[in-house]
Amino acid sequence: MVDLARLSFGAAAAERDVRRGLDAYFIESSAYTQMSSGIKTILVANRGAGKSAIFKTIAHRQRDAGGLVIELAPEDYSYEFLSSAMTRELDGAWAKLGAYATAWKYLLLVLIMKEVTRRHGRLRRGAESQIYTYLRDNHAGMSESPFDSFVSYLRRIESVKVGRFEAGIRTRELQHLYKLHEIDHLVAPLIRLCERSRVTVLVDELDRGWDSSEDAQAFVAGLFQACMTINDLSPSLRIRMSLRQELYDSIPAIYDDAQKFRDLIEVVTWDEEGLWQLIAGRIRHTVADCHTRDDDACWKAAFTRPAWSFRHMVDRSLGRPREIIQFCSHALDHARAHSARPSVRITPRDILAVEPTYSAERTRDIAAEYRFGSPGLLGVFQTFRAGPEVWSRAELELFLLDMATGSVGLTPEARQWIDSREPETILELLWNVGFLTAADPAPTDPPPGPGRPDGADDRGGAASTGAGPAGGFGSWVDDIGFARQVRRPRPAPHSVHHFAIHPMFHRFVMAR
Repeated sequence: MVDLARLSFGAAAAERDVRRGLDAYFIESSAYTQMSSGIKTILVANRGAGKSAIFKTIAHRQRDAGGLVIELAPEDYSYEFLSSAMTRELDGAWAKLGAYATAWKYLLLVLIMKEVTRRHGRLRRGAESQIYTYLRDNHAGMSESPFDSFVSYLRRIESVKVGRFEAGIRTRELQHLYKLHEIDHLVAPLIRLCERSRVTVLVDELDRGWDSSEDAQAFVAGLFQACMTINDLSPSLRIRMSLRQELYDSIPAIYDDAQKFRDLIEVVTWDEEGLWQLIAGRIRHTVADCHTRDDDACWKAAFTRPAWSFRHMVDRSLGRPREIIQFCSHALDHARAHSARPSVRITPRDILAVEPTYSAERTRDIAAEYRFGSPGLLGVFQTFRAGPEVWSRAELELFLLDMATGSVGLTPEARQWIDSREPETILELLWNVGFLTAADPAPTDPPPGPGRPDGADDRGGAASTGAGPAGGFGSWVDDIGFARQVRRPRPAPHSVHHFAIHPMFHRFVMAR
């Protein structure tokens, strides 16, 4: 009997898991390989897909290899402060994107100069000594936050742009600022220092505090441009940034630039084999008896019905690691709470029991994820409670038309953006966030056992709780080898004739 008393699936967020074994069970996906090698420098993914895990692992391993690593944390910047501190573009008649890109280049180069100076000591000879002199004379307050230096340079550009200067003076000053005249002569010696110690800069979680404002968009788009420029300086210097998929899609300046740099962008996706390995690795790390077992054996050790458990949880997710970890952790807590022993396997009953809680949490999380572009999205989800299990396209478009014309009650914040959209646009939004899926003609779970109120059969199976996710699997089989079948590609919404609420949202939305 395997002792599961210490079983843990870890934290859902990488920043809280980095000291709890992240490196031990980290999966070296193709996205990690591309980013770690420097082949790709922009990481794009949905929230909970593992962006931070990739960056934390890169940072840890680069330091172990003797490289210099600079991590810019979310608390280092504030969109709210930018919006209140900077003149609006319309008021000042100045183009912000170029200014933000320049301020980012200035900040990143200064941070790199500080880091190489700390590594190599006081540089007092040769051209490199100019770096030490510049930092001593201009950045002696080493305790200042990176964000202070960024805003300071940005305000210098703004003061020239919107200030009362003669045209000639303004042009000359702006040229000096945009060309980084103040530090341009330090770039060559800085590159030589970087070649002695590989330098990596990681900018993560730009969506933390995101408010979709003019300054927020210029801030992120400017960073994108700065990354492209600085990464061309030397292969020994790499700036990597991560972006949530929604931000990448919604900032026009980034989208325009991305067409030129698509070969440098890595989009994080997970297949079912990867999710299976993800959970197996966490079981193996925390359960001593599983240290030498393969992935399938780890699942068998922790779950009474591994194939059914995996299939049920994956079908009620959008394929993000955080969702599977969250579901497994809830089920484990339930199993222990309803057993006299701390060492207990997870059963289908545990998974079914926590599904309402999991569904409610994930539905609220997704609504919050899209709150700036689509505020009040949770209320939009809840309008489907009175609807059928499966919608024909005609029925759905009519319902969305009623929603857009005010016949369906919505919160004021949701009404503000729903009123300006066509039914087809609303349908596409609900499809893209994962709320709507193609109605699956066949359930992926076994039929319920006779006379069982919880829908579980005598072997611990469970009844289907709604239409399966887009792209079905055929009939259910309780066998490890069939737990991870290849899912049919998700169709485009215009080719779907019947829609259903995705199972991840279904239990919460249909709750009475």
